Amino acid sequence: MAQETRRDQPVRLLNPSAQPFVAALRTCRFFAVIFFWVTMVCVLAYTLAFAVTEWAGLYDESSRVREAMQARQPAAESAPAPAAPAAPAAPEAPSAPAGTSWLWLFEGTAAAAPARQPSGHGTVAAATGDAVASPPPAAKRPPDKEGAGESPAPPSGTPTFFGIPATSAGKETPKESPKAAPAGTPKETPPAAAAKEGESRGEAVAKPETPLPERTPPTPEQRRVRADYYYDVAVNILKPLRIMGVISSFLLGVTLFLYLQIALLGRLSGIKQLTSALFFLILFFATVLPWESIFEGFRVNVFYDFARLVSIHGERLAGNTGDFWEQAKYFARFFGLPLVSLLLLAWSGLQFASGYSESVVANE
Repeated sequence: MAQETRRDQPVRLLNPSAQPFVAALRTCRFFAVIFFWVTMVCVLAYTLAFAVTEWAGLYDESSRVREAMQARQPAAESAPAPAAPAAPAAPEAPSAPAGTSWLWLFEGTAAAAPARQPSGHGTVAAATGDAVASPPPAAKRPPDKEGAGESPAPPSGTPTFFGIPATSAGKETPKESPKAAPAGTPKETPPAAAAKEGESRGEAVAKPETPLPERTPPTPEQRRVRADYYYDVAVNILKPLRIMGVISSFLLGVTLFLYLQIALLGRLSGIKQLTSALFFLILFFATVLPWESIFEGFRVNVFYDFARLVSIHGERLAGNTGDFWEQAKYFARFFGLPLVSLLLLAWSGLQFASGYSESVVANE
């Protein structure tokens, strides 16, 4: 039974005549992989450029977007609005006379009570000029122990206003001399000196955290400069990628065609997968060609004009989104076509990998 099962199994015989063809196919595969990834990176860059422009809003503050928005705005919106009538000026509050204290607020009541000026132990009436005897000053008494912390009484002869000593303009209230601290009171040390003292003793001292500087939001001019910089960087990157993408896709198609011809001459397997890969690559190449140079007004291309995309995006921001058909054409042109091209290129690469494994790997 074991010998019968061995007879039923197919045996793969070496094909010495296929070795030169296998070596040529390996060389074609090396260049095909390089052209494939260069083309993939170029198409991915244009797909991401649309996503960054439409959904991330990286260029919304750029000068090109603002110009497109201003061009689409109606004339009524662009005209300056009429200036609002000036509000009547509020009456100014009376200012305090120079060189007087806050007691000027009570000048309105001066007519009701005649002002008196101190002169020694008596006062002179301002209205009549008669001398009015004032009560003798209160005798000083030593402060009690409980009221040691209270403020001392004003000196004799000082006029008071509701129990608060009033001073004339240009004079200051005499300040008390600082009291000496008791002998047993410990001296307070500043935090910096305490930290240094603790470090000298070898103790772990917590250092104060330095506050982080507050980040101020960028100004509109700074946002515009930054958006213009990003726009210039994107333009300088996408322009050479457009040329590289067209050239690399063309070279990839030529390489795949040569690979298929060598596999047919060597009578190798995997012809079905290689043919499928070639036709999917032809469809991809149709989306890459700059058709606007052949057909005037036909701008359907994977490697679109980035400046045109930013301008249309600015018009959409200004409110000119159009109807459903206009929006569908916008997304199909700048996002749908690059996405379909990526799928075509990826499927062609998978078919090519399957054909390579059957035509080369099986004959090694």
